[in-house]
This record gives sequence, structure tokens and C-alpha cells, in this order.
Amino acid sequence: MDIGGNIFARMSGPESEHKSLRQDIELLRIVSAFGIVWFHAGRDVWGIGYGGLVVFLILSGFFSTIQSGERRSVPQILLRRGSRLLVPWAIWMVLYGIRNHFIDRNLIEIDRGWFNGLLAGTRIHLWFLPYVFAVSVALDLLVPRANLAWLGRISALASVAVLGSISLWWPWAVAHGYPTQQYCHAMAALLIGVFLACAPKVGRGWLVGLLFLLLGSVVLQIPWRGQFVGVPYLTGAGLCAWLLLKPPSLPDWLDVTPISHCTFGVYLSHVLFRDLYESIKRVPVWSEPYLTFATALLVVYLFRRFLPRPARWAV
Repeated sequence: MDIGGNIFARMSGPESEHKSLRQDIELLRIVSAFGIVWFHAGRDVWGIGYGGLVVFLILSGFFSTIQSGERRSVPQILLRRGSRLLVPWAIWMVLYGIRNHFIDRNLIEIDRGWFNGLLAGTRIHLWFLPYVFAVSVALDLLVPRANLAWLGRISALASVAVLGSISLWWPWAVAHGYPTQQYCHAMAALLIGVFLACAPKVGRGWLVGLLFLLLGSVVLQIPWRGQFVGVPYLTGAGLCAWLLLKPPSLPDWLDVTPISHCTFGVYLSHVLFRDLYESIKRVPVWSEPYLTFATALLVVYLFRRFLPRPARWAV
């Protein structure tokens, strides 16, 4: 089943086949990873950097959808998604848990119960992995059985509804804390990813109208900056819609895949390096996000280069 049409030339393949990957999307991954590092460094005043997380979520929904075209058994789905998402989650849960022990922090925060504490992780940014795992499994079960035109339309309308009703559900999400807060915030982005994956099927009129509704609902949230929705979603959704639906022309020689393949590892590991640079008083505050990103990128690249087998499971 060809869901993506010509949106993405090739969905997967060995790293030697770099030219089969859309380099604009790979560049977007790199910029988005830096945006997340910038946000976690406390430098993201307007929420533009947080748009990097929105991009990660949209691309997760997008690729989960276009990679779900074949019917698979439930064990196959769980093994396929779990090896990519739950195994790294477990590895980094242990690594950050060990670090918490040595700096006298709780292994996990249980003030909201053990289950929520486990989902939030030994470091809060790990919430992303089990959440995307659950969404990916659901899409693997749904997409092969769905009418893709209506799946795209419903996903777009649902994302508009989620964004438009934020004043109703956001106080409830904040009251429940992590990771409920992140899960609710991420839902619209994942739905946008599904919509963009199904875009070739929804019809031109529907596509234009839904994009107008979607981006309009995001713009209306810009005055309300407290929950980091308006600017991050406008940045993330705008970039993804532009690149996925109207790809720019890039030179044939451009190949950033060796770097973009490290972005998942950068997301998982950058908190360690951020904490390291924050502890060194001689490091200028303004330089911390740049040093954090560069160090994480270098370490992950070397790990993947010289220890490819363990790197396959961890980053």
C-alpha cells in the first residue's frame, strides 16, 4: 500500500543508501534536535525551539502511518516497535536512574503514583518513547484497515478540535502533571503527522481547507503563551506541512544523513551533557546549548561509527 506517494522517496534502508532519503527532512531533524536542546537549556523565550519537539512528534505520526501499510500480527507489531522504542527507553531509564542515585535524587518521582512516575521516566524527556510506542502500535493496527482519505480528514479535524479546546483541557492536564501534561500537548502533533501522511488521498479541496483550519487554529493560540502551543505548533506544523507537501529543490551533493541519524541519540543523551556544562562555572551560559548539542552529536556519531551493534539498541 503506497500511502505517501511521492512525498518520501524511500521510507527505510541501509545507511549506505543516503541518497534515497529526503535531505530536506533530514535537515529538519537536525534543526529540530537543536531546538529541543535550546529549549531544555532555558533559552527558548518565545517557544520557537520547542517547535523542535512538535516536529519530532509530527514526523513520528507521519512515518508511523506510512510504515503501517502492511498487515502484521500483533506479536510482529510489538517486536518491531518495541525494539526501536522500548529497548532504548529501558536502557536510558537505567542510565539516568544510576545517575539519579549518585546525585541523591529519587530514582523516579512517585508523587503522582508509581505508574505515572514510570511513564515519566528517570528523566522527564523519556516520556516520549513509551508514548510514541503506543501510538505507533495503534497506527499499525488501524492504518491497513482504514480508508486513508477519511483517516487523514478525521485526523486533521481532530487536531483542530484538540488545539481549539485547549482552554478546557489544559488546566486538567496541568493538574495531573507529568507525563499527562506532555501526552495531551503531543496529541495534536501526532494527529497532524497522520493527516500529512494521508494528504495525497484526502483530495485537493479537503487538503487546502483542512490546512487553513489547522494553521488558523494554531495562530489563535499564539496570544496564550503559557502552555507553549501557539508559536511551537505554528513553527513545527508550518515547517512540516511545507516540506512534506511542497518539497524544496536541494543540490544533489547535499547529504546530511550521517548527522540526522544521530538526532534520536542526541535527544536521549543531551540532558547528561547539559548537566555537565551547567556544573562547570567557567562555561559561559550563552554557550551551553551549543556545546551540549555539539558534544551529544559527536559522542552519538562516534558510538554509532565504532560500536554499531550496541548503538543500534541504544541510540
